Amino acid sequence: MSPKTKAIDADVVLDTAAVLIESDGVDAFSMRALAERIGVAVTSIYWHVGGRDALFDSLVDRLLTEMAGLPMTGHGPVNRIAALARNQRSLLIRRQHLLAIAHERDRTPTLFLPVQQRLAAELAELGVTGTRAALVLRAVQVHVISSAVMQFSAVRGPRHQEEDPSLWTADWPDQALVAALQSPTDYDAVFEYGLDALLAPLAQVTAGPSSSA
Repeated sequence: MSPKTKAIDADVVLDTAAVLIESDGVDAFSMRALAERIGVAVTSIYWHVGGRDALFDSLVDRLLTEMAGLPMTGHGPVNRIAALARNQRSLLIRRQHLLAIAHERDRTPTLFLPVQQRLAAELAELGVTGTRAALVLRAVQVHVISSAVMQFSAVRGPRHQEEDPSLWTADWPDQALVAALQSPTDYDAVFEYGLDALLAPLAQVTAGPSSSA
């Protein structure tokens, strides 16, 4: 079968578009490049998914489905919250360019809503509701999102050093710290440390009456 007449469907188009966007970025993406990658005519792409805007909307819809279906395993609410936070961060890192498309289309609140609702349900199981639940929920989300942004900025952005050990004086009392700062940042370890610190107070909570402020 000729490459220009090969059978495709919308899923093939969207899968390939997502790969191209995540590897090359949104600005480099074109419908022609997508058609060439798949091996079909551009008109075939339009037939299956519509134009560029329709394709982007479909990709955001798929991302929303991914976000809503993130695994949340573990014994007890605290472990399930931790699992959801880790899986959300991993998805945001993998889908950073699709996340940018969702943001441009004002879909970010809708995108994060399923995760927030699942976090709220787990907090309620601990008896944490109301304003305290809102604070904990936001703290977890800020930690997840900021960690993801720092991770993919460090990997894909221009070279940048967060610390410069040469700026520390030779008489600084903790030279082991200065030496450790010479190693690249382990963003996964930093994320886990922060997540543990955020969830530690919840581990002491026993499910009971509402804890709303």
